Amino acid sequence: MNVLVATGLVVISSCDEFLDVNTSPNNLPTSGVQYILPGSELGVGFVMGNTIQLVSSLWVQQMAGTGTQSDPYDRYSIGPAELDNEWTVMYSNLLDDLQQVKVQGREEGNFVHAGMAGILQAYVWAVTTDIWGDVPFSQALNIEGSATPAYDPQQHIYAGIITILNEAAADLNKTNAIPAGEGDLIYGGNIDKWTRVANSIKLKLYVQSRKKDAANATARINELITQNKFIASNADNFNVPFFASSGAQNPLYQYNHLTRPNDMIASTRFLDSMRVLNDPRLPAILTQTGTSAATRTYIGYENGAHTLLNFTSPNRSRWGLYIVGRGQTNLDGTINVAAANDQAPMRLITSYMVYYWLAEAALTLGTTGDPAALYRQALEANFSDISTFLGATYTPANFAADAQAYTNSRVAAFNAKPTAEGKLNVLIRDKWVSSAGNAYEAYNDYRRTGYPRLALPQNALVGVNRIPTRWPYALSELQANRDNIPAGLDVYPAGFLVPVWWMQ
Repeated sequence: MNVLVATGLVVISSCDEFLDVNTSPNNLPTSGVQYILPGSELGVGFVMGNTIQLVSSLWVQQMAGTGTQSDPYDRYSIGPAELDNEWTVMYSNLLDDLQQVKVQGREEGNFVHAGMAGILQAYVWAVTTDIWGDVPFSQALNIEGSATPAYDPQQHIYAGIITILNEAAADLNKTNAIPAGEGDLIYGGNIDKWTRVANSIKLKLYVQSRKKDAANATARINELITQNKFIASNADNFNVPFFASSGAQNPLYQYNHLTRPNDMIASTRFLDSMRVLNDPRLPAILTQTGTSAATRTYIGYENGAHTLLNFTSPNRSRWGLYIVGRGQTNLDGTINVAAANDQAPMRLITSYMVYYWLAEAALTLGTTGDPAALYRQALEANFSDISTFLGATYTPANFAADAQAYTNSRVAAFNAKPTAEGKLNVLIRDKWVSSAGNAYEAYNDYRRTGYPRLALPQNALVGVNRIPTRWPYALSELQANRDNIPAGLDVYPAGFLVPVWWMQ
């Protein structure tokens, strides 16, 4: 794998502090697919670790907003003008570039690269429709055909994503003109691992849409279980790597510890939930504060508290080593990741996510497998990933024993619930913690299940009486393509309180 592509990262100035790592393929007619693909892989990692992560972590109350940007987002004051960058990055950069790799790869005989791009594209499409609901899909990447593409219903987009994944899987099993590993920063061209990602994305889609067509979801998930080609170990995790060089670091580290250290603090809701259960993941996920070793503790912030409290970063807990990277944790809660020169990846789909999805499917749909056993596997995989990443130097003391005791107690709590709904509550609460660093998945879980139970933040935006169920459309889209936006969804803030298709 050639990490020199990281030097091509370009920082663009925006309120999101987003790193745009792509150039439109329209400007690269002679670029090889092995040079376009790595920028797209990094781009997916950066977009998922930036505003998507920031907003989702606030709305599922893992974090609380305390700065000029995050405080309004925490209280749901995030309008169309603030989302142009994300919309543009999704469509004009990621989806467009990945389409270029697919088309060019097939034309050149680099089918494996086309397959990898198709799987990445399927993931980006899933994120895009999960966030916004109905979006341009079938006409979206054909600008010559229509500058104002029609909006496709989310259920049609989900079906289209499955088709993209099937086509990508077929491409992976064809020949390649160049070595398959050229330009692949994630798996180095490992076809088996990419196949596991494709099946894991399918599983995710079927679980998320289980309420709309339980029979189809059950049948398709059982087929996938029979194939037994999921991300089943942490060695296969779908992670985007980051690097120690300036501008190529983990975006959560950049935002939460470098550029805006006072803007996003651990939510009291999240912190209290972990403390009351003696969750051993706490010191790996959040930093401690204090003026001495004897006074070190965890301090959170109430969601939506607005300007009622004064604080500085040293007296609040923020994202910790497992989320941003291994390094020195100072007494004031800061992290010197450069000391270990080791950035955390953006964990898109992991083995523990897969086990959580399989447990939920077994519990709610009756698919193959024991829900309690799968829940146990999810917890064990999460704890294993934490200890493996942190290593002996940074793994908390007694972590293995504490993890085993915690797992046993949580599985016992799961089994003790007399109803499937009660068991689901226990399951999703732990998935909420496991999703730290990728709160997009926790946001999907909350909208689908209603767990964990969350209250509105203080000082919520007037007219918003529930946690928003979708993002408002970007201002540029409202201005250029409003006639195609489904009725009622172009109204702010009422539009982002309309449930997405798979919620009910």
